[in-house]
This record gives sequence, structure tokens and C-alpha cells, in this order.
Amino acid sequence: MRTLSPDERKERLASFLAQQRSGVISAPTAQGMGSMPVRYRPVSGSWGDGGLELDCLVPRWADVAHHLSDTAKVLLIVQAPSGAGLRWAQIRGTARPVETPDWAGLLPRWASTVQPDALYLVVRVAPSRIDLIDENLGWGMQETLEW
Repeated sequence: MRTLSPDERKERLASFLAQQRSGVISAPTAQGMGSMPVRYRPVSGSWGDGGLELDCLVPRWADVAHHLSDTAKVLLIVQAPSGAGLRWAQIRGTARPVETPDWAGLLPRWASTVQPDALYLVVRVAPSRIDLIDENLGWGMQETLEW
């Protein structure tokens, strides 16, 4: 199997992340790690500074929302639906709150009378490393991008 160029890896990672919509975000806590399933959306045109940024919807009631105010370090795991082999991305990076989220893009079918910002915190994850593990290419096959 030939080695992919960094641009080809970026394309594969961007394509993989664009095809999924949810993952599990984790942040360190005094007791270990706090985790929560989240919806996410790639930020349009976000390959600036070499990294693909993702906006994540974190329920405000979740412990991880509180922990994100204490630390910016996060781990986001995104798994593809079941197929012939397992595929998932492991994204390490930093998260920062988004001041004015694109609610229409994040929640296109929102019908509640409650404003989304009352229920969700939106954080933008800026990766420092992305590992795409793809067992369709062979057991333990991994592609990595680091910044």
C-alpha cells in the first residue's frame, strides 16, 4: 500500500468527518475524564493553520460542559456506522466556546420554543492530532495528521 501525502490524508479525514454527525467528547477532570455524546459539524473552510475545526453541541447539563470551562484539552472520538471493518477518528486538541454559533447549521430542524443556547454549549475543537483508524485497509491501519 502506498503512503498518502499530507494533502491526501487531509482529504480522507475531511471526507470521513463530513459523513458522520456524532461522536463522544472527553475532557480531563480531577477524577479522570468526563465524557458525553455530542453532535458535531465541520466548520466551513476550516483548514486554516493546517487543522480541521469542528463545532460540537454539548448539553449544558452535562458534566463535561463544566469541565470544559476548567480545561481546553479535549479528545473527540467519531466512529463510522458498522461496515465490513471498523473505522473511527480520534481527535486530540483544544476546545473553546463559540460566541455566536450557527444554530441553523447545527440544528436545522429545531422546533422547540426554548432557545438552543439555553440547552447547549457550542465549542469549537481545533485538532492538534487526528488519527483515522480504518480496518478496511487492514487490521490496525492508521493515518495520522499532526500540527
